[in-house]
Amino acid sequence: MASILRTGKLLRYFAGFTRNVLVNSVRENETSNLLNNAPCMCGQFQNGFATNAAAKAELSLDKQIRRLDQDVRRIGRISRRDLEEVLDEIRSHRTATSSQSLLVIRCCGNLVPEELPEVRTALVQEIWKTLNALNVPMDISHYNALLRVYLENEHGFAPTDFLAEIEAKGIEPNRVTYQRLIARYCQQGDIEGATRILEFMRAKSLPVNENVFNSLILGHSQANDLESAKGILGVMMQAGLEPSADTYTTLLCAFARHGDLAAVKETLAECEQKEIILLDKDLLDIVYTLTVNGNGEHVDDVLTKLRLSPGFNQDAVNVILRLVNKGHEDVGLKLLRVMPRSSRVNGEPVDVGAFFIRQMVKANRPVEKILSICKSLQSEGLNPKALTIATEAGLTNGVINNALPLLQEMKNAGLPIRQHYFWPLICSAESNQVLEIVRRMQQEFSVFPNSETVRDYVIPNLKEKNWERIVTSLRDAGVPNSTAVTSAVYSALVTHQIAEAAKIMEKNRAYYVPFLFKQPLILALSHTNDYASFIRCVRQIHEGLQFRQGKDEEVEQVEGVAAVPTERITPDVVGAIVQEATTYFRRDRGATLEKILKGLVKQGLSISSDKATQLSEQLGSELTPKISELLGKLSSGELEPVPLPNSGKRSLDSLSINELERFIVNVEGKGENANNIKRQLLNACFRSQNLEKTLQVIEKLEAEKFQIPVGIYAQLIDLNTHHKKSSEALEIYGKLKAKDATFQLDNLKAVRLADLLLQEERVDAAFKILEENKKEVPVAEAEGSYNYMSTVWRILNSLAEAGQPERLRKLFDVLVGANYIVPTNVLLGPLIKVHLVKDDIPKAIEAFEEICQKYKSTPWKNELACRLIQKEDAANLQKLTDLSTGIHGEVNSLYDLVFSFVECGRVRQARKILETPGLRTRPQRINSACDRYKNEGLLQPLEGLIEATKDLGHIDRNKIYYTLLLSYDKADEAEKALGLWTKMQEENVTPNDAFLLKLAEILSKKNIDVPFVVPETQNEQAKAKKSKAKDATTTEAATETAKVAEQPKEKAAKKEPAKTETAKPPKTASHLSGFRKAIQANDPDAAISHKQSVLSGEKIGALDTSRLIELLVRADRLTEATKYVEELLGDKLHPQPKIFKFYLNKIAAAGDLETMQRIGQQLNDEQKRLISFDNRFCHANIVAGKAEEFLKHLTTEIDAAKTPEESTKLAEKFPRGGAVGILEKHPELVPQYQSLAEKFAAHNQLGPMNVLWMHLISTGQEAASKEIWDKHLSNAPRLMFQRVLQTAREQQDEKLASTVISQLKNSKISEGAIGNAYSCLIDIQTTKGNSDKAMVVLANAIKDVSLENINRTALLRLKQAVEEKSQKFPYTIPEKRTKADDSSSSSSSSSSDDDVSPSVPETVPPKPDSKA
Repeated sequence: MASILRTGKLLRYFAGFTRNVLVNSVRENETSNLLNNAPCMCGQFQNGFATNAAAKAELSLDKQIRRLDQDVRRIGRISRRDLEEVLDEIRSHRTATSSQSLLVIRCCGNLVPEELPEVRTALVQEIWKTLNALNVPMDISHYNALLRVYLENEHGFAPTDFLAEIEAKGIEPNRVTYQRLIARYCQQGDIEGATRILEFMRAKSLPVNENVFNSLILGHSQANDLESAKGILGVMMQAGLEPSADTYTTLLCAFARHGDLAAVKETLAECEQKEIILLDKDLLDIVYTLTVNGNGEHVDDVLTKLRLSPGFNQDAVNVILRLVNKGHEDVGLKLLRVMPRSSRVNGEPVDVGAFFIRQMVKANRPVEKILSICKSLQSEGLNPKALTIATEAGLTNGVINNALPLLQEMKNAGLPIRQHYFWPLICSAESNQVLEIVRRMQQEFSVFPNSETVRDYVIPNLKEKNWERIVTSLRDAGVPNSTAVTSAVYSALVTHQIAEAAKIMEKNRAYYVPFLFKQPLILALSHTNDYASFIRCVRQIHEGLQFRQGKDEEVEQVEGVAAVPTERITPDVVGAIVQEATTYFRRDRGATLEKILKGLVKQGLSISSDKATQLSEQLGSELTPKISELLGKLSSGELEPVPLPNSGKRSLDSLSINELERFIVNVEGKGENANNIKRQLLNACFRSQNLEKTLQVIEKLEAEKFQIPVGIYAQLIDLNTHHKKSSEALEIYGKLKAKDATFQLDNLKAVRLADLLLQEERVDAAFKILEENKKEVPVAEAEGSYNYMSTVWRILNSLAEAGQPERLRKLFDVLVGANYIVPTNVLLGPLIKVHLVKDDIPKAIEAFEEICQKYKSTPWKNELACRLIQKEDAANLQKLTDLSTGIHGEVNSLYDLVFSFVECGRVRQARKILETPGLRTRPQRINSACDRYKNEGLLQPLEGLIEATKDLGHIDRNKIYYTLLLSYDKADEAEKALGLWTKMQEENVTPNDAFLLKLAEILSKKNIDVPFVVPETQNEQAKAKKSKAKDATTTEAATETAKVAEQPKEKAAKKEPAKTETAKPPKTASHLSGFRKAIQANDPDAAISHKQSVLSGEKIGALDTSRLIELLVRADRLTEATKYVEELLGDKLHPQPKIFKFYLNKIAAAGDLETMQRIGQQLNDEQKRLISFDNRFCHANIVAGKAEEFLKHLTTEIDAAKTPEESTKLAEKFPRGGAVGILEKHPELVPQYQSLAEKFAAHNQLGPMNVLWMHLISTGQEAASKEIWDKHLSNAPRLMFQRVLQTAREQQDEKLASTVISQLKNSKISEGAIGNAYSCLIDIQTTKGNSDKAMVVLANAIKDVSLENINRTALLRLKQAVEEKSQKFPYTIPEKRTKADDSSSSSSSSSSDDDVSPSVPETVPPKPDSKA
């Protein structure tokens, strides 16, 4: 080949080319091409779109490509993930312009340095395949771009085959094509092949440029002919081209490839002499070539030539990434040390090398090498967090064998190991590896999986489908019983296996967090209609409340309940579940609710009066007498839960009449006083509503001279009323009045009796009863229970339905005047209904106006409006609207009128209102109306709403169309559904993916051809799910607070199409979309910009704003985060609890008391409890140096407490976790704290004293702790001591564990709690290798507690240690327990207070390091 050059034969290919030579004024590189072409492409985006649908798709893709462009400008590279997102966007919209596709192809080469060349090649081939499948028009420029990517990735291909493929498609190659084919031959060292291409170019009179000569230099170098490579410079000059910096760089790389350092130095000197300036990027190419060809020892000489000009760092990063991919980390580290470091505001240098560490992990470099470089970076001060970054990268990549050694190194370095670090590993592991990871979490890292980990990651990734085996395998893997059970129940519910969930709950009593379980429970009911299982689940949630101690489950988890009489549980949890079900079930709501309420009554469960009232108001006109009656029973306070199997000792009030009578006989037979039991007997008679038996018992007791209270006779009047014996009731009432003229029936009994008399047409007697029992003050809260109010409503409603306005009005006035009721919207409804029943519109309007003016309520407004519309009574309709406006405001009243017009088929009038200038958009009102119409099966109003909103740009009509589509599906109207798609095209409304997917499903079911391309969104959903799990490694916020019913991350979900009927269709709003993408890209500035630009029809919701707040907090931009927190609070919303806690932690850690106080003023007590606000406020005081002042404030509060209720409230919000922090950080404040605790103890509130005891005993102050124990805690039925045992384990302090045991075993707490302490000591001795001492501890333990109360895991561990010494373990380890009594009377406390899932059991200790 050299002879060809020397004899000038090659020169003939260039002779005469001078006039055709193209001189490059701009050096060709990836960045310049991308940037130079981007504006051109963006310009093309503005024109030539055939439809709005295409325009929107282009716009979205255009945004993605602009982002790629920005990344290249900023850092000179893009990520594979960015490219995959663009590819997904193209697939989703099934369209891309020629220019867009060209740019995407170009990006798959050196602009993605993080990936191996073969990965980049596979990616570009996937993109190419997709573009061909979508029939995207492609020309020669696309093939040239593909060629360039192949060259940059050094991908092997046959140039002749490539050329043949192009020509077969009728595309004419151009000079760029030939230049790149020459480059390919030269990469292979095939000069003859390159010569053939040159002949083609000569035949076609195509000009050549510098690129061809540079390729020939490379070709001769690859052919090991460096002399000819150098000779190309002379050929260039003969052809009239001056060698440029690119040419010399190519030559220098040729010398570097062969290790000819002398030639490299000589050529560098020649460049300096000729004033040819080599950029840092050129020198880095030489460094890379030297290194990858085994000549890395020579790079130092080249590094001295670097100028470190602007942009050097990004060029260096790209080369380092490529070096790591080739396995040359040492040279990469040299380059990293050369890179200039920027400084923070305070002058400290910024950490560097994170990208380097991540790339080593990603490239699967040896762990030893990664750790070596991490140690170098840390010791040199380049990056103190190097090990943490490496571990995070290992976890994100999900390679167990690499990630766990890195985690182990973190642990050895004393760095904390967090729960969520293991989530990506669990998601990426095979099913049979999942439980092994769970075991290693505990055994090697002392991290015990919480509920969120188990339910959202472990269970969904197990192949096992048998729930009992799942629970068993979780327990075997060391997961606490309560966590295993609650997580299994949650997972069963979210997969709609409600019967299985009920079965698990009944077998395993536990605390089921109500707000976490209620939504999946209701969704499961909607899918199965299994009301029996639903009620069983509700009952178990209700029973689980007994596992709570106090109301602050976040501060302490009760591990057991002492054997004390069962206390009545607050019924609001049951009411909350019913209310949630009422909200969810809109269609056939009455029938559904009736079944639920009947089941609850049958179980003897109760709800609060407030909840019952809210439910009746929520039902409105759907409230039936039967539902009202059931709600009355549930809120009466008279129901008693039916006994559960194995529920233990029964209380007196749960015994039947016959059982109580036998009990009285037995007690009196022993000569004891049975009066208390006789009172219970009377109560049981009234509960049974058995009039005959009640009379017999009263007669018998009277004969025995038993003193029967007056209240019993009042109950007897009520019982006679229930059995419709008005004469007997009045007779007893008369006798009582004769004995005591001041005697009065309570409101409920008086109203019931009056109702019975009205039914019997004894009107005067009815009103007389009401007048005689009138109250001097308005109805008290206790009297205003729902049971009472529903009774009143049923009486009023029956008169309304009977069309008796005069009697109804008289009764209403008496009830109000005699202070029986305070008028509400529900109770006022019959006053309108009575006139509508008689179709007396004027009277109805008159009554409505009076009510509006007198009570500021608008009962039956919609029904009245519809009647007026049907009668075309414009004057009264205007009057109605004016009255409503005075109460609800103009906008709300106008929207109500719109819906009334639509429901009556008056679309034109509805449209006129919506076109009112200045009428503010209320998307939520429209969405709520759509949902209501769908759930009630009303098609006509939805169709009317479509017409009424036509061409109104400020209203997002996608929701209306989508809801109507779902309604057509339910009505089995496939043809109408298809017609809806056509109508959307006519009206230029772009159907979203959810709409098209659902329509395709509807058409497929009816065997109708689908006339559009069905979007491919399932892959996107699967990727998003996997991405979410990986992203979790960088998130420090803990528990789900209940992501209230977020779908679990199940592998199975990837195989099943999403249910679109219950999901809201995605919005198409551009700024909202941009906001979310900015959040995903971790770009808070862009997110804020989009948020400020949001249009009136869009809305950034609380969830999205929460993500922005999280992003700002992570960037330490707390002032801006505070702004958005307060913005949400001002709208009566609040951030997601996890993020709210994360934000408050940062504010507290900054000691920002002013902000904490400002936020605290906007939260109610329940909200504060959910986010442990008081603990965080306490921490803020500690950081701000105000711990002493904070204790003084608490002292002032408890000093002001006068009643038990006030002291109880203060005790509930007492920051136990924060108090621990004060005692640990400020031991000088212990006396002041002790004085405060004494004040609480004086009110019989022992929580603060318990905290002091834990501190003293944990810090070795045994005498002081014993004094407090003896004085305050020795008789306490419950006690917090987990923190003490945790300290004992961490410090392997057997003396501390022994001290705890000595104090506990003489107390009143349960054996289970004492067994926990013994288990701790056994574990400490076992871990230390003292199995003999552990056996002594066990022998002593079983003298105080039964073997069943020693933790089974501790026993198994001890047994293994004993048998390893060839000794016999003399005890039979009990079988696992699953009953509710499998826990102790201890509870835990933590200064964190963030974890609302069950705490780590005290019997699972940290294990010494061991190999899996």
